[in-house]
Amino acid sequence: MELETLKTLWQEQETPAAESDRDELLALLQKQSGGPIARMRRNIRKEVILMVICYGFCILFYLFAFSGSMADVAWVFVVLFAFFYVYYYRKNQLLKKMQCVSCEVRSNLAGQLKTLRKYLRFYFWSSTVVVPVSLFVAFDIALHSDLGPVRQWKIIALFALAAVLTIAVYFLNRWYIHKLYGRHVRKLQQLLREMDEI
Repeated sequence: MELETLKTLWQEQETPAAESDRDELLALLQKQSGGPIARMRRNIRKEVILMVICYGFCILFYLFAFSGSMADVAWVFVVLFAFFYVYYYRKNQLLKKMQCVSCEVRSNLAGQLKTLRKYLRFYFWSSTVVVPVSLFVAFDIALHSDLGPVRQWKIIALFALAAVLTIAVYFLNRWYIHKLYGRHVRKLQQLLREMDEI
């Protein structure tokens, strides 16, 4: 039906909406969106809350533990927190733009979906690389903090630990990013394909 036909039918309707219809309408308006973009934005909020809790704990721990001798590690966590917070902020702004109602839908969605995929790829690699880099930075700080002599087996153990953790984080990140974002990105790609067919 066209818009004019719907307007006419609406105006000709004589009975006012029942109270139960109003309640249903209010419940519908208060319900969270189930669209892929809205879900990704909710996932971002959850990740930021988790990041604030985890990084906050680590920062406070290293500031006050070991009589303050490991405060440099806390600053590494502050830098990582700021880095990932900027990333989450930019990704959230992109998703907000993707919800633009007045924008040209097809070209807008295609360009922003491409940018979102770049963000997710960047997030995947940066969060995988941060584990070995953090280990080596912490080891370097420990070397300069007089926590004991450095033996060759400690260096070998550090490299082994970095390799094992990096491989584990690689697969964990693949699963995690797919769970939070991958399905929704595929839905958006399918929507773009459907738009191309029309």
